[in-house]
Amino acid sequence: MKIVFTQHYKRLIMLCPIVIILLFVTQILYLSHFNAHEYFVKGQAESEKTYISFANRGDSTSVWLKRDYILDGKTVDLTGETIDGVFHNNSNDTVSQWEMRINIKQDSFINNAWCGTVEIHQSVGTADEIVQTVDLRNYTLDEIKLKYYYDGDLLIPLKKGDFIIYYPSAKDTEMPIEKNSELTMGMIFYHLNGLDFSDTELKFNYHRKISQGRLFYVIILLLIAWIISAIIYFVSAKIYEDAQHGLELKKSGISSMSDMYNTIYIVDLVKNEIVSVVAEEVSDLKRPDNLGADEQFKRLFELDSTEAFKDLVLEFADLSTLRDRMGNKNNIACEYVSKTRGWCRLRFFAMDYVEGQPVDRVVFTLQIIDSEKKEMDAIEEKVTKIEKEKKEMNAFLQIISREIIAPIEDTIKIEQRIIDESTDDKIKNYATQSKHAIYILGKLLGDVVEYSKLDTGDIHITETEYSFNDIIAEVEAELKRESDESQITFSKNIAQNVPDKLYGDAKHIKQCLSILLLSTAEVIKNGDIKLSVFAKEHDGKVHLLMSVRDNGPKTKLESQLLRDKLVNGILKLMGSELHNLDHDSDGNETYFEIEQVVRG
Repeated sequence: MKIVFTQHYKRLIMLCPIVIILLFVTQILYLSHFNAHEYFVKGQAESEKTYISFANRGDSTSVWLKRDYILDGKTVDLTGETIDGVFHNNSNDTVSQWEMRINIKQDSFINNAWCGTVEIHQSVGTADEIVQTVDLRNYTLDEIKLKYYYDGDLLIPLKKGDFIIYYPSAKDTEMPIEKNSELTMGMIFYHLNGLDFSDTELKFNYHRKISQGRLFYVIILLLIAWIISAIIYFVSAKIYEDAQHGLELKKSGISSMSDMYNTIYIVDLVKNEIVSVVAEEVSDLKRPDNLGADEQFKRLFELDSTEAFKDLVLEFADLSTLRDRMGNKNNIACEYVSKTRGWCRLRFFAMDYVEGQPVDRVVFTLQIIDSEKKEMDAIEEKVTKIEKEKKEMNAFLQIISREIIAPIEDTIKIEQRIIDESTDDKIKNYATQSKHAIYILGKLLGDVVEYSKLDTGDIHITETEYSFNDIIAEVEAELKRESDESQITFSKNIAQNVPDKLYGDAKHIKQCLSILLLSTAEVIKNGDIKLSVFAKEHDGKVHLLMSVRDNGPKTKLESQLLRDKLVNGILKLMGSELHNLDHDSDGNETYFEIEQVVRG
């Protein structure tokens, strides 16, 4: 059995790494702008997933009095408090870095903070404004540039309007903060009339690893599928190649190794005589040699052939009709099952052949091919198995591609939300680029699915009544939507005699036009694209010529070549084909012709 491997499966194997790389790049772009996004939470906002709350520690030593303290010449009682700030991360992401600003609403004094450093803004908005970053757990008085009081305890005065920025310590495990966890940091303040921490600002970044998210698992799944399919492909190709090579060797050996035949006769058709080339005592084929050649052959095969093949062999060995059956052929052959030898092959070769003249003498050969038949049957079984595995893999890749398309659509929605809601132009740009890359990937996967359907015969032509004008409008709207930010100029030339109401496969005509326009836009990036449609009516039908022309480069992307193959495959199902023209320096043109029934 002759088998021709199609190129569809090989192309899918080649496209799979491209899809994986595009998905991986998409994952990197998404995580990059996700990790770079800064979040802000004001006050103790418990409704947020991530926030900071402040409270007195609440034990017996967390509040104390510093009595008779001399403050600017006055004797006062200062209250000291240990304040705990609890960082709540109730999200499913790690907080990679953060900082907190406390806006002072009542006069107070800061004494200590742990475990990070504090940037103190004192006398804000005055000529005496001082800013200093200091570790209040580890300092010397000479280092303090701020105004302060000291009686064994450091007291740095803060007025309403001043503020403190707290920088956490990575060394003391204040960052990163794992998902669904809390972190407590502390500060000591003194005051005369209470403390108010309601005006705070928390700034932080979430961090996701490259292995997080559904898209990463899709990449892993697709990678595994690609590895498995590649292994199956190369093993199958090797088995197929070996099987074909073995089959050809068999055929070649049988036709060329005449000395390996079990029996060889020379038959004189005019004299009705047989001359044995292989000695009778050596030959397995015994014949009643006292009769003429025609009777010898008849009796021989009546005895030797099984009942199922008897009529076939007797007709083949009939010497009275052999000249007519040979005609201009050099040889004819027949295979049958012998009662004692198994499968055998009979062949008549023409001798002293003169063109236009009947054959007078032939060489008759018999060869036992029982073992060869069994080997060939085994080879055919292997080849059939390979074809079955190839179809199963095509179906598997279609399922995988559909599984990928769903998270791609979800990701596009997320990117659009980022574009709509973000106020950071840089992040918007990242999101826009990522969304476009994901959309292209989705279109490519859709084309891969459609392309694999060609190989499995799952694309069917369904004819209905439709509006041709609606198809053109929908294709034009799709092109404008997907090339909105490019420099492409689109124009159309629809002949006035093109009927609107037609009967045919509107879905696949629209699909072909859409693929041709969008893939052209993807290649040229900027320039002119023109859609032209011409028509000629006859006998209730219309012959349409649809052309897509551009002024772009002559080279095509691998993905565009795939789409051309897809379009051509669909058109062939509708009795048409795709044509490509190169207009030298004026760009490229792709067109197809199709006939539709006119309605209305």
